[in-house]
Amino acid sequence: MKEIEIPFGNRAERRAGLAVQLGFTAFGVLLMFLAYGDGHLAAMFVGPLVAVGGLIGGGVWRRKSRPRRLVVEPQGLRWVEKNGSWAVPWYELAAVALSYDDKPKPSLWLHLTPNEPRTFVATYRSVPKTAFGHRVQLPDDIGGEMLDLALKRHAPQVYRGFVPHFGGGPGASR
Repeated sequence: MKEIEIPFGNRAERRAGLAVQLGFTAFGVLLMFLAYGDGHLAAMFVGPLVAVGGLIGGGVWRRKSRPRRLVVEPQGLRWVEKNGSWAVPWYELAAVALSYDDKPKPSLWLHLTPNEPRTFVATYRSVPKTAFGHRVQLPDDIGGEMLDLALKRHAPQVYRGFVPHFGGGPGASR
């Protein structure tokens, strides 16, 4: 059986984030120079704030839309991302599940339940951990159906399907 790759992130969104970032920064710098020429001190303070806001906002937008992918294969799960990749074999997991969260925007969560929690934490340090356990928030909910099919194919022994989202969320409300 072949691996199944689910891509996340969007290059077009990344470009839009860069355009917003550069646009607000240029507008802030222009506002600063025009205010200096007219002698408006208040606008001289607003200009840098607009520029810094554009830099921060566009940077966050670009970070959220960076390209990543989740690979489901016969050996296990792999998360491939620049400076943040990890891989977990199926025999290390007691259960794998998915859940949806609709707040603040729809997102898909991958729940990993290790066989030996203490050993798992020591061995797989790069796997994200929340207060509720090893939960990976996937960037968008678009790949949910494909991921469901991939987990049914490659890990039927550990896959538990869609479960209620932690913290009283809607769970498998779709």
